[in-house]
Amino acid sequence: MTRCLLLLLALSTCLTAQQNGQVPELRPSDDGEKLITAKDLLGHITFLASDEMKGRNAGSPEAKKAAAYIVKRMEELGIKPAGQDKGYLHGFSALGRVCRNVCGILPGTDSRLKKEYLVLGAHYDHVGLGMRGSRTPRRAGEIHNGADDNASGTSSLLELMEAFAKKRTKRSILFLFFSAEEKGLLGSKAWCKRPTRRLGRIAAMLNMDMVGRSSKDYLFVGGVNTGSGFEQLVRKENEPFKFNLELHGGGRAPSDNASFYNEGIPVLFFFTAEHNEYHTPDDDTPLINTSGHELITRLAYRTAKHLGNAKKRPRFHKDDRNAMPLASQRGVDYVRRLLGVRLGAYDDETKGMALTSVDRGGLAGKARLKEGDIILTLDGYKAESKEAVQSVLAVKQKGDKIKLRFLRGERKLKTTLTVR
Repeated sequence: MTRCLLLLLALSTCLTAQQNGQVPELRPSDDGEKLITAKDLLGHITFLASDEMKGRNAGSPEAKKAAAYIVKRMEELGIKPAGQDKGYLHGFSALGRVCRNVCGILPGTDSRLKKEYLVLGAHYDHVGLGMRGSRTPRRAGEIHNGADDNASGTSSLLELMEAFAKKRTKRSILFLFFSAEEKGLLGSKAWCKRPTRRLGRIAAMLNMDMVGRSSKDYLFVGGVNTGSGFEQLVRKENEPFKFNLELHGGGRAPSDNASFYNEGIPVLFFFTAEHNEYHTPDDDTPLINTSGHELITRLAYRTAKHLGNAKKRPRFHKDDRNAMPLASQRGVDYVRRLLGVRLGAYDDETKGMALTSVDRGGLAGKARLKEGDIILTLDGYKAESKEAVQSVLAVKQKGDKIKLRFLRGERKLKTTLTVR
């Protein structure tokens, strides 16, 4: 009888933990993973998302402080500089400001594979006081702390640095902390345009963005079609964690993995989805799911460890879809919102999609597109379905260009639109 009671008590405890978004204690796979703790992750977030940091707007004095915090941690861990001029920083201009990516490298242990790189990335900027980019414009001027976006991904990357400094991989690991992601992925675009290591030697890129608010053990991983074996790898490494995975094959996304995907590099994108506090002053540290955040970071560690030690680098596969959770895309009509048009069905004869209505004040209307024009391509991608068009538009930020080819009668025309 006593034994039965003990078994029931243990089962009850386990179920209670799962209901609270936790999993039974999971042993670390090695001494590196052992160093990844909820306490340390929370410590990094507490500093980065404090009011003192004023939302870490790209190019601000507070963003400079955040960069200095990351550099100091790299120095403490023995991570070598991988920026410009033999330093940790990679500077670029964005919207009239000087911004800084932070770059470090951990050399690999294998004489051959150490010449290749695994990139682990996260952006450390946010929207500052919300003058641009806030979802609550009436609260512009208030500090938008960005605890989840993206102090969570930054803290995960800081913990991954510590773990891999303890347990190095055969391939070299590049740790890239990007600035100005919120301005249109400008930091990662700048790095890919002027890389401090050869792009052709990058085996894969794993991006951490908004990974601190997992609910009901949910985790989104994008890019699983872009590298050979990626989906099987993520599923296998997740087996002991038992996350409720939503996998997406697309390499594009409104995050920094898109910049690397566009260079023909296999990518993975870890994300726990948008929430009501996204880009508002309420994205604060107390809302972080600390236990879930630790487990996601540990899953990222195991995934990265496999990629860093695999004998063969993954083969790149093209999948231009926009990798975002279904819940985030549901109800968002990017065609209507960005172009100001409605599309008809795909026509096999013309190989395009006709405009069934055009708003005069929208981007398409101002570029003098007309009802009946047939969209053939956007940025070189065929307009073969509403989803295909959506995937191109969903990653566009203010200031980005959209190159259109369209048919008017028998004439093939082209124009370039600028997102407002």
